[in-house]
Amino acid sequence: MHRPRLSNAWFLPRSFDVLDMLRRQLDIVEQCIHVLNDWGHGKTPTHEAVAELRVAAGNEHRARRTLNNAVRDSFSTPIEAEDLFELGERLGEITEAGYALIRESELSCSGPTCAPPDPYLVELIGRPASALVPLAQGLGALPSGDAANCADRAIEELAMVEHAYRAAIADLENEPDVRRELRRRELYRR
Repeated sequence: MHRPRLSNAWFLPRSFDVLDMLRRQLDIVEQCIHVLNDWGHGKTPTHEAVAELRVAAGNEHRARRTLNNAVRDSFSTPIEAEDLFELGERLGEITEAGYALIRESELSCSGPTCAPPDPYLVELIGRPASALVPLAQGLGALPSGDAANCADRAIEELAMVEHAYRAAIADLENEPDVRRELRRRELYRR
């Protein structure tokens, strides 16, 4: 009986630069937020913003899948694999929420009840955009402990979203058109 020969060498799985992959995913998310900001300030028409975000969302999804595969296939990672998966998923949620917002706006924008982004919605978009600055700094600092300070600053920025949301919802009482109020409420919810 012929037995296969065992190799005398050990082969270790490859290690990928997963932090760089995470940073590239963040670049795509920043691009999405930039498109949303431009749309909110009237610099980009809704149909163009939808098209740009559709492409960016696809790119982000592929980047997230690449990151997840690399983390699974890596022998070791600079931070815990679960943390990398979670960071990738949370970044993906930002892109998905932005795309859902712009699609909702496009779908609800028909006829005289079309609601362009109001100042409250612009503020709701702007808060996560400002939180991306310390978030990017934190991802750049990984795996150093300095990343935690950047994360704290990002969380402080995001805490302001709740205040902006409450102000937006409170202003809905002043909206005379019920259909427009419902559309605005749905956009704020996104």
